[in-house]
Amino acid sequence: MSKSPRQAATAAVPSVVPVTPPSTVKRVQSPRFSARFPKEDLKVIHRNAAGIDLSGRSGHFIAVEISDTELEVMEVGGMTPDLAQWVSYLKSHGVTTVAMEATGVYWMPVYDALERIGIEVFLVNPCHAKNVPGRPKDDKLDARWLQKLHKYGLLTASFRPSEEIRPLQSYYRQRTKLVRRCSDAVRHQQKALDMMNIRPHKLLSDLDGVTGQLIVQAIIDGERDPAKLASFRDKRCACTEEEMRASLTGYYQDHLVFNLKQARDQYVFFHQQIVEIDAKIEALLISLIPMDDAAISEIVANDTHELPHGKHAPTYNVAALVVLLLGVDPTTLPGIGAQLALGLLAELDRDMTRWPTDRHFGAYLGIAPVLKISGGKVLSSKTRPGIHPAAVLFLQAAAVITKSDTALGAFYRRLAVRIGKPKAMTATAYKIARMYYHLLRDGQTYVELGVKQYEEKYRKQQLAQLRKKAKSMGYELMQAA
Repeated sequence: MSKSPRQAATAAVPSVVPVTPPSTVKRVQSPRFSARFPKEDLKVIHRNAAGIDLSGRSGHFIAVEISDTELEVMEVGGMTPDLAQWVSYLKSHGVTTVAMEATGVYWMPVYDALERIGIEVFLVNPCHAKNVPGRPKDDKLDARWLQKLHKYGLLTASFRPSEEIRPLQSYYRQRTKLVRRCSDAVRHQQKALDMMNIRPHKLLSDLDGVTGQLIVQAIIDGERDPAKLASFRDKRCACTEEEMRASLTGYYQDHLVFNLKQARDQYVFFHQQIVEIDAKIEALLISLIPMDDAAISEIVANDTHELPHGKHAPTYNVAALVVLLLGVDPTTLPGIGAQLALGLLAELDRDMTRWPTDRHFGAYLGIAPVLKISGGKVLSSKTRPGIHPAAVLFLQAAAVITKSDTALGAFYRRLAVRIGKPKAMTATAYKIARMYYHLLRDGQTYVELGVKQYEEKYRKQQLAQLRKKAKSMGYELMQAA
């Protein structure tokens, strides 16, 4: 019988014969399955741990270990009486530490209530707890998951200033918001003037100066004569009176003047609130300094620091109070003024030992390069996404010194040519942050080298690198005649 083509092709293929490995080849068992490396469970770090899943709608879910084999998950209320009740319940069950996610502002009263009775709180970044594939999203499961991760020490607590510095942080952030609202009110005034084709802000450096606000107030009061309005021009203005008179000739309309009036009232109101909050900040700083008020007043009166400049600058000596509170003077660092020093104190507190090294400090701020290495090759060295409010202050300090005749100014300009201005700004801010870290932690003062010494130091580094490169290639670097 003749075979089909498929049968013939199958018969042509030889049968597979198992090959016996040579005697010289030894089978090596993977360490993963070797008896010498027994599988170990995770080590319990926090025995009396609890997990809380916060919710802003109804209540919170709490996971507490009742025994070594039993875990209880319960839903509790978020009102103040409920909060006091279940916080006492956690204390009675021997809970010593709690992990919860930073969700909006709902965690703040819970954090304060737990901290008040002596329970250590781990405020956790939600990204650190939720990046697990295949796990369903449920409030009860989230509480259990937080408790489990915290029990085995797999969560890192976020930084929060000490209890005495938190009011200062709240005041400072509120003041920053008020300054922004003042700027918005000025822009609303400019918009109303532009719609009436009245443009004094095109000739003045800023509309919220003395001349600009006098003109705006006169327009609100009913003055329409360009000559009388131009008479409010300060003698230091760069424009002439004729140019000012032309810019104040326009089409006045009642509804736009009303908008101008409301924007002006907002500006005055926000400015008054800034003055009130400055008084609160000054009183708080004095209360935190461990000295008598009379001694503080004497030291501040004899202090040589300049008062802050600007339209919204405080009237008290900010730098003197910050130096008395910190024990060191951060305004000696390049780019850091009195207001920046106050903001850094409010955002970072006084204790720099929370971060083991200056690199940890920069990574926390989000301005340190994050190295991604694979196979011994650096794939990326970008900074992580997101930025801390204190990092914004260091970036502002870096922006101050970009054109200065300092070593850091020369450092920024050298990097800006090679890697661009944004990255150079971040690198300069990182340098200032490390200086601030060592100033507060180790008391290391900053010594300004100047542009010439910095450039000479950089030239020597380049020559050393060239000599090393030439030597590795079998050559010797010699100076030209």
